[in-house]
Amino acid sequence: MFVFDAPDISNEEARVEAASGQSSEATRYDALVERAAAFVLEHPQGVPEEMLIGHVFGSVSAPDLWRGLLRNVLHGNDGLELGADGIWRNKQVRRRSSFPAEYVVVDVETTGLKARHHRITEIAIIAVSDAGERLVWSTLVNPERRIPRQISRLTGIDNQLVASAPRFASVAQTVLDLIGEQLIVGHNVAFDIGFLNAELRRCGLPKLINQSLDTLALADALLPELRRLSLTEVARHLEIGHSEAHRAAADAETTLSVLERLRAVADENGDGTLDTLASLAASRRTRRATQRNVSRGRSILDTSHLDGIPHEPGVYLMRDNGERVIYVGKAKDLRKRLSSYYSQPLGYTRKMDGLLESIDRIDIETTGSELEALVLESQLIRRYRPRFNSQQRNVEQYVYIKVDVANRWPTVTTSKDYGDDGARYYGPFRSARHARDAVRLINDILPLRTCRRSFRNSRSLGSPCIELSLGRCLGPCIGQASPDDYLGLVGEVLEFLEGDGDGLLRILHERLEQCVEDQDFERAGKLRDQIKRLDRISLEQAHLDVVAKAGELLIVLPSQRPGARQVWHMVNGVRWASIEVESDATVDRLAGRLAASRARAGRARLETAMTHHTVDEASIISRWIRKYGNAEAFVPWHATVAAADIAGVVLETRPLNTDDIQELEESA
Repeated sequence: MFVFDAPDISNEEARVEAASGQSSEATRYDALVERAAAFVLEHPQGVPEEMLIGHVFGSVSAPDLWRGLLRNVLHGNDGLELGADGIWRNKQVRRRSSFPAEYVVVDVETTGLKARHHRITEIAIIAVSDAGERLVWSTLVNPERRIPRQISRLTGIDNQLVASAPRFASVAQTVLDLIGEQLIVGHNVAFDIGFLNAELRRCGLPKLINQSLDTLALADALLPELRRLSLTEVARHLEIGHSEAHRAAADAETTLSVLERLRAVADENGDGTLDTLASLAASRRTRRATQRNVSRGRSILDTSHLDGIPHEPGVYLMRDNGERVIYVGKAKDLRKRLSSYYSQPLGYTRKMDGLLESIDRIDIETTGSELEALVLESQLIRRYRPRFNSQQRNVEQYVYIKVDVANRWPTVTTSKDYGDDGARYYGPFRSARHARDAVRLINDILPLRTCRRSFRNSRSLGSPCIELSLGRCLGPCIGQASPDDYLGLVGEVLEFLEGDGDGLLRILHERLEQCVEDQDFERAGKLRDQIKRLDRISLEQAHLDVVAKAGELLIVLPSQRPGARQVWHMVNGVRWASIEVESDATVDRLAGRLAASRARAGRARLETAMTHHTVDEASIISRWIRKYGNAEAFVPWHATVAAADIAGVVLETRPLNTDDIQELEESA
């Protein structure tokens, strides 16, 4: 920032210069002061500093260049003052009980979080008049690019919905006319104004420099008991109904209601003027900004940890002063990821509290691709079991769901080990709690036995347990159960665990409807939770089945070596071999290596069942197959296709690089 100091011209010198007819510097500054004072007087609510710069100096293109000069010129002026909220006001104007009679509430929905790179998909503006009337205007906006799938899930705005919507340039003037020079209110209003200004800049139009009031910062100041300050949470706390969250018109209406409630809270505390509200909001922004600049990783991390770290994918191992690995992570860009720790607040998350303070050294291992980094990360976590890695650390705790179909009266239980006993095993599930929860739900829904009787001879029979009297077992122990009916229920369990959960879910939905009819809403809530948990466990097993039953698959990935590529030979969801293919490789040479790999896999007789040590890698790879499986880098290798034929395809296939992944994600 450039700061211009006003020349120190005495009154006597000024009079001499004025008398001599010469142009006086002081006279020019006096003219600027008068110009500024007159403009502020025209706006009793105050003038944002950028707006005042534009009026006084005739330029708003680089306000920081003029800010120092404006403050020096107006310094010591008895009539004007600069508030903590960046607003210039006339000290003589008394408006202790005033709030603007006219203002606008703004909300926008976007394709992402960065105004420079992302675009607006929906705008809503509520203009409040001095008579209290509300003009609501909203429109969808064609962002001229694809909307990411996760954004569509969040907002409900998809590519088809905006296909016939106007582009921002068509509505830009309407936006400017509706907002005018009025106060702009919004929840995290800087986000909304930032996106509007980015769009206006693309249209060659002047940006908004209006005074603004942020209801998020205001809620932070007036509702200290709130930990989360999203619009939904603030509205819920203030008992304001909020429908269609993340749609512009609904969010703008909710923001207006939040503002009215917060003004009432401020009035109860004695002062609900705009000055006070703006000062409160500004003070909370300043406090948060101060907190962001202290107690961060840079205060304790040695900058030498970044020496030699490349902008490449790979894994990093953080070690303490005892050489123990305390954390393993992966990154698409190692340098960028490790640099982020320097700006991370200490105690950023409870589970990572103390990590940065414990780092003595950081080792890295570069890889050719992000997928390879993910798999290597999983392997290293299992090897070192770092104390700050909670997931994948204790693989021995993974459990299977076991359906003992070898028994005449099968049971559904959990098992830590996969046995060769004729039973059907599903999993292993990385969350033992979810698996055990699923087993409890299955036995709660279906009247299957839960006892440990073997039913191999008459001695295993006996007196029925309490489950029979409660109607939660068909009673095979007393000969009451029909084998066909019982096996029919077991069949529903097998269908559910193999991805077809219609039978079990139908039973739960029938119970849910009955609870609603009986107005037993507490029980209905529990049933809804049960349905969600069953869906989750079924989906996890279905994802594993997809990759396990895929047979043979070749994945072509980049290599660390220039011009080379890696080929992963997948067999039943397991990475059986990783083949480095040089840039000068021939079809015959690659075919020989692929044929040898297939032969070894055949001799090993790889089963489709996952183990504790393969499920993590299988989960990672299945996730990539689901996300990017349509890419040419995933090459199915059917049993009838010769190695020579598939080798030619592999050599002509482009490896799945970062640009391909980004393109696939944007088009999803």
